[in-house]
Amino acid sequence: MEHGCSWSWLGFILCVSICTAQLPFIPTGQPNDAVVTTSSNVYVSTTVSGSGRVYRLNASLVQQEVLQFPSGTTVLRIALSSDQSKLIVCVSNGSCIACNAGNLNGSSVRTFQNVQAAGNNNVALVSAPVSGGGNSFYVGSSNGTVILIGQYGLDGTAGIVSRTSGNLFSVTASSFTRNWYGGFVAGSYTYFVVLDSSTSSVSTPGMRLLRVNKMDATSFLVSVPTSNASFELSYSLALNIEGLTLLFIASTNKTDQLGNSTVQAFNVTDGSVTNNPGAWFSTWPMPGPVTRLTWTSGQNYVYAITSTSVVQVPIEQCSSFTDCLSCAANVNPLCGWCTVEQKCSRRSQCQNSTVSARWVQGNTSQCPSKTIVTPTTFTLERPTNITLTISSGLPSALTGESFLCLLSTGNGVPISVPCSQVNQTTFTSNITGAISQLKAPKLVVTFSFASSFLNISFAMSSNSLTAYNCPLFPSCSSCLQPDGVCGWCNVEKRCTAVNSSCSNFISVTPAGGQTYLDVCPSLLNGPYLLPVAVNRPLVLNTKNLPPQISGYMYTCNVRQPNGPSIPLPANYTNTTSISCVYTAAQISLPVGTTAMLANISLIWTNSGTVVYPIDPLGVIQVTLYSCSAFSVTSCTSCLAVNSDIGYGCGWCGGTSRCVEPETCPSITNQLLNCPSPVLRSVSPSSGPFGGGTRLTITGTDLGVTVGDIVNVTVGGVNCSVQPDGYLAGKQIVCVTGNYPSGGTQRIPVDILLTVSGSLLPAQSNLTYTYVRPSISSVFPKSGPMAGGTNVTIEGMSLNVGNGVKRVLLNGAMCVILQSSLTQVNCTSSAQNVTGVGVVTVYIDNEVTINNAVTFEYTNNPNYASVSPDKTIPAGGIILTFNGTYLNVSQKALLVINGKTSPCNQTFTTLKCYAPPLGSNPIGSSLSPGVDYTIVMDGAPGPVGNPLKITVFPNPNFTSINSADQKQIIGSVKSITIIGANVLSVELAEISVTVGGKECVINRDLVTSTALSCSPPNLMAVNASYNVTVSAGLSLVYNVGFLQYISYGSGGSIERPFPVAAVAGGAGGGGVLVLVVVVVIVIISVVVYGRSSRRKNAQVASLLMQMESMESAMADECKRAFTELQTDLHDVASVQDKNYPFRDFQTFAMRFLFPSASDDHIVLKPVQFNKGLEEDPALRQLRTFKHLLLDKKFLLTMIRTLEAQQGRFALQDRCNFASMLMIALQHELPYATDILTALLSDLMRTSASKSHPKLLLRRTESVAEKLLGNWLCFLLFPFILEHAGEPLFILFRAIKSQLDKGPVDVITGEARNSLSEEKLLRQHLDVNVVEGVVDTGTDNPIPIRLLASDTITQAKEKILDALYKNCPTSNRPQLTDVDLELKRGNAGISLRDHDESNERDGEWIQINTLGHYKLDQMSKAYLDNPKNPQPRFSLLPRHQRPVSMTSFDTIGTIISNMSAQSSRISLMSDGPRVYHLVKPEAAQSGQEGEQRHGKIVSEVFLTRLLATKRIIQPYVDDLFNAVFCIPRGKPLPKPIKYLFDFLDLQAADMGITDPEVLHTWKTNSLPLRFWVNVIKNPDFVFDIHKSATVDSCLSVISQAYIDACSTSEAKYSKDTPSSKLLYVNEVRGYKTHIQQYYNTIQSLPKMEKMEMDEYLQEGTQANQQYFVSESALYELAKYGVMYSAEVVAALSEDGLTDTVQTFEEVVNGLNPEH
Repeated sequence: MEHGCSWSWLGFILCVSICTAQLPFIPTGQPNDAVVTTSSNVYVSTTVSGSGRVYRLNASLVQQEVLQFPSGTTVLRIALSSDQSKLIVCVSNGSCIACNAGNLNGSSVRTFQNVQAAGNNNVALVSAPVSGGGNSFYVGSSNGTVILIGQYGLDGTAGIVSRTSGNLFSVTASSFTRNWYGGFVAGSYTYFVVLDSSTSSVSTPGMRLLRVNKMDATSFLVSVPTSNASFELSYSLALNIEGLTLLFIASTNKTDQLGNSTVQAFNVTDGSVTNNPGAWFSTWPMPGPVTRLTWTSGQNYVYAITSTSVVQVPIEQCSSFTDCLSCAANVNPLCGWCTVEQKCSRRSQCQNSTVSARWVQGNTSQCPSKTIVTPTTFTLERPTNITLTISSGLPSALTGESFLCLLSTGNGVPISVPCSQVNQTTFTSNITGAISQLKAPKLVVTFSFASSFLNISFAMSSNSLTAYNCPLFPSCSSCLQPDGVCGWCNVEKRCTAVNSSCSNFISVTPAGGQTYLDVCPSLLNGPYLLPVAVNRPLVLNTKNLPPQISGYMYTCNVRQPNGPSIPLPANYTNTTSISCVYTAAQISLPVGTTAMLANISLIWTNSGTVVYPIDPLGVIQVTLYSCSAFSVTSCTSCLAVNSDIGYGCGWCGGTSRCVEPETCPSITNQLLNCPSPVLRSVSPSSGPFGGGTRLTITGTDLGVTVGDIVNVTVGGVNCSVQPDGYLAGKQIVCVTGNYPSGGTQRIPVDILLTVSGSLLPAQSNLTYTYVRPSISSVFPKSGPMAGGTNVTIEGMSLNVGNGVKRVLLNGAMCVILQSSLTQVNCTSSAQNVTGVGVVTVYIDNEVTINNAVTFEYTNNPNYASVSPDKTIPAGGIILTFNGTYLNVSQKALLVINGKTSPCNQTFTTLKCYAPPLGSNPIGSSLSPGVDYTIVMDGAPGPVGNPLKITVFPNPNFTSINSADQKQIIGSVKSITIIGANVLSVELAEISVTVGGKECVINRDLVTSTALSCSPPNLMAVNASYNVTVSAGLSLVYNVGFLQYISYGSGGSIERPFPVAAVAGGAGGGGVLVLVVVVVIVIISVVVYGRSSRRKNAQVASLLMQMESMESAMADECKRAFTELQTDLHDVASVQDKNYPFRDFQTFAMRFLFPSASDDHIVLKPVQFNKGLEEDPALRQLRTFKHLLLDKKFLLTMIRTLEAQQGRFALQDRCNFASMLMIALQHELPYATDILTALLSDLMRTSASKSHPKLLLRRTESVAEKLLGNWLCFLLFPFILEHAGEPLFILFRAIKSQLDKGPVDVITGEARNSLSEEKLLRQHLDVNVVEGVVDTGTDNPIPIRLLASDTITQAKEKILDALYKNCPTSNRPQLTDVDLELKRGNAGISLRDHDESNERDGEWIQINTLGHYKLDQMSKAYLDNPKNPQPRFSLLPRHQRPVSMTSFDTIGTIISNMSAQSSRISLMSDGPRVYHLVKPEAAQSGQEGEQRHGKIVSEVFLTRLLATKRIIQPYVDDLFNAVFCIPRGKPLPKPIKYLFDFLDLQAADMGITDPEVLHTWKTNSLPLRFWVNVIKNPDFVFDIHKSATVDSCLSVISQAYIDACSTSEAKYSKDTPSSKLLYVNEVRGYKTHIQQYYNTIQSLPKMEKMEMDEYLQEGTQANQQYFVSESALYELAKYGVMYSAEVVAALSEDGLTDTVQTFEEVVNGLNPEH
């Protein structure tokens, strides 16, 4: 399906939105050909006020003329003649007219009367050529039971066949209905398509084809029967394609309530229908009723148009068939199998398709058969010809064409082999050369044929051939293949297919099931052992080993890992074994190695030359060993060496060594002959009475295997032997049993060991002591359920045995950290319940309990809030965490960004001093994303993953306002202290003292840059006192001195003049004052009149000058615009629209919560103190959600909150509306109902106050904010699909135009600004630096910079060039890279600040490219390319040795100074930094240029006009995208629904003033939504928006706002330039917006059901973005805060049940209840 457009009634050819063509609506009903087209004209028929009309439009849909009929005469059908020179129009009065297609009202109009019965609107019209040349048309209709058909000539005759009379085909039924749907020409016949209802003459109703040229029953060629009269024909379309006529029919089953349709197609050929009645070769289901079928010549699709979509119906799908049988069997008459090209296609797409068997259709027997290959094996040593048989034969060859035989191995391109044709079906081929060329011992190949013209394989072989090149097989096992073709020469050791060429030839017999294993000589696997220290033969097992013959011998090769191969002579024994002769010390083992594996092979040699290796069956290895290398010290340990492998080692008593039998005549190899066991040590030496202690006993001759240990007893109690700890001959591990101790605390015992074969049990002086551990105390005695408490348990003998295995605190595990004789340290784990329980210590099997030693699990800390939720880098401010059980842990630590600070704990609060974070905490100067947490044993900290806190810049206080530095004793006034970032901390953290006494801060007079305080009154006269400001614990500022004086003490402060003196003098001068006032009034009137006339003249003159200047700049701006277009090519030409769009979550967060952090509460789940399913607060939250879904409750709650004027502030209203939108994101239909209800209330209130135009202008209510949120949620897809692209291109156009001129990095003022506020008012030469950027490749990127650019500005432009549309967050930041000027292989680092900065007194100028003379370098290169060109590269900043100040954002200074550059200070008491213009110079220049007046000088106004004219096309594009129904797309449903709602409300309230309704719509959509989006493109895109760009967007937004106003603007010399710039455009925009509003109003009303369905789709799309429960929790807080007022309002409304539920929620969520 195509989605490029949503089709209007103009049909397939035209994809038109109502913005570009607006014609009277064509009524639906009887299907008709409402639109016909030529290459240059479009003809549209319609009815206007009962009068039929035909419009002729040009290709651009501009109306050319209209053909109008009398009232009551409607147009039934229109058609073009065969040569498109005439337009035939049939109307309802029974006549048809033929008009000149290029002049409908011209003199050549001809009328054909009585073509059909007057008033009979059921007709069909088809134009047809006349035999021998000329045009005619047919009209088909019915009159009762009679079919009426007439043919009429258009070229000189009144009619070729007059109106037909008589019953050509009659139906006798009294009720008869036949609908005519159109006609077409196929071959020499003309056809009409009709639909019959059920009649007695036709067995079943259905669709018919009526052939004109034969008027009898056989004319009904095709019948589409249905079981009932529910078959409904919707539309027909006939196509003439490749000599075929294809008829497409759209039909509907009238009983289908959904109105779904079906499109079917069949073939009409030579007056018949192929395969009738199975003529339908394709059927396609439709999503709704089809209103039209259409096609454009040359296209591959028919387009079925429904009310909601356009379905692309393929005329054919030949390419979906991949073989001849399926293609030829396909019923689509267009498809056939192209034999030589091996594809299914139309005949026209198959070369030479008319040649026999080259294009196969219908008859599958003509498909080429598979090729059969004989024989199936081939050997290169005995080559034979290959026979290829293809039973169906090959297609006929063309002149000069031959068919090639191709051989394919399955890898790579098939190889052409010699091929001879024996007969029509048989070919022979010699493949000897191809097999030799491939050089492989075995190949499995297939064959196919190909035309010498195309070389495409076809007629592939059904079987394969196996080709052998036997001599290439390297071994007997590979030579003897199962098919027995190759054989092995057992003496010469080579493979051959000719057994007469060698002696002792062996081969396999496939019929006998033999394999190479049965006949090939083979070396079998062992195991094989070889002691390296003695002479011993190595006997290898073999199979089919031939005997030695003269001149040949066998050799064994032994290869150690990473060592040489050692040959050993071999003696042939028989066919199954051979003996390798080994002499002692031929092989040595690496030091420290007792045994190792080595590979062994058997080779057949001729005088020492290797002839052939005997095939090994796998990897054959021998174990090399030495008994003495095992380094054992006892008899049983030596014997144990043999236990696994069987080395055969024995104990030599004379030398007390473990050796091979060959080296010791009196060797001991049995346990009975070994000495008695001896015990050496036991560990541990003590353990608990309860047993379970794992003992390790060492000694000598402790058996050969663990089975030799008969028993072990410790103090007479059995000790269970553990096999896993046994070391043969030297170590036994056993576990002690329970020892009956009675009341004894310590008992030493003996150890007894019995070994099998020993005459006596092993005894020694070793002793083991049984001990009873005990515990006496635990600290602390309690901890939170979450665990994490470090616990110390004290007692005695706590480290006996194997130590403490487990500790339980009230049944919960305590993780052991360490233990000693008297103490165990462990960390408590989590417990599900609170309570007190005993402490239990497990030491081996001993359970130690003291009922007096207990531990209590208490509730976990519960955090409710933190205040404040911010800190500063200096730290030292108090953060208070409120909650319960906050003192249950041993200690509490606040951790921010890895820095810690202890907290004071009480049951309900934690008070923590924020730790100092250093000078550069994570983030920028305002960092909303710095991690923090609270560590309290193992208890969970505040919810959040991770937790974030906002870090504000440190507050700074500099001085006292000079006017306040003197105070009059007895009349002290407040002083103002100047500073910065004052609001970064709470006012409670700030203290001011004057001479050590408090200066009381006036809380209402504190701003971000100053604070006011009331100094103490009782101070000494004429004394000065130091004023100190402290912020937290860390920051202290001395801001100056305060002087106290008395009245008249010589200061500048004098006693006020007495008011009574003024009053006393008033009486005597009253008459004089009156006279003076009258004179002044008269003079004022005269002056005002002259001034008014002069102002009007000035305004008129100014507007004329602006128009004149704008006209004069046209050519220059065209050139600039062309250049800008080139700059924007990479933006506008992006085909996949890969703009850096933000996702919906980020967009919505910026819209709903403009200052929100990435860690906003709605982005993470609510966390409570217990499991989610158990927590009562969560249950109450669910109940509150049900309350919100009660419309009465929610509306009452909102109205109640808004009634709290002094408490529920504007910020609360906005926050509530945003939280409500997210809470109801899964219930958008309900949210819409709430919104409309609130808006209705607001409208009624506004209307009652007699100022309805102010409605929705500001955001002062929940409803107004909620409306913006609602539009944000629903119009984001519209932004992505339509408005986003022109907005992004406008942003790039503004940025590119700004970059073409100087931009002051300090002030943000630009030469090419669109805003007067940010206009650079200095005459600066613009010198261009043409350079390249080194990208590390051979293709550097050209870059155009300005000499006035700072280094940071140059970096920004280079990054823009490198990354283009890449999201800002995905590209390197300006602070991450340095700029380097390449000089050969070296480079010069360019910096904003270095030792070379220009200085002028206290002023320091930022370095620019011009400072480094790069403009001169660029000009020299352009003058002579032999000179070096500026070449730049960007380096990661970590390569820069010294950190400097950088200006990373236009208009913003980011200071990151190192010690080396600290002298470059930006503070007022140090050097001052500027870029292009010093602020003082700029200020003085402004006065001369009347900056503070509203009229700017011509030169600066010219700059504004130039920028405006250059970017104006992009401003227009954005305007059209926002204020126009999208081309080919419906109007977004939310806009239509909103405007319908406003229309309805105005009607209900009796508001008839159109300006009021217009204002409502403007305030609700453009002002509330679009202006916000346009001014903040960074909401929509991942971009950086500078202050300069922002000012330009503000000017454009103001123009849009002015265009939406209905009042005419009045201009004067005081009118802002932003309004004067767009005087002309605003006038045109006004008309367009009015038309936009009118068009929306004229569209069919949006029904609520339809809107709800749309909203439900939006609900499903938004479910993944926000955590609605978190928003719900925030709303519940408002409910708790204003619970009393809400309860009162609910009670007043009689909602008693709701009151009870709401109170339960409040009590459950409010910790104070």
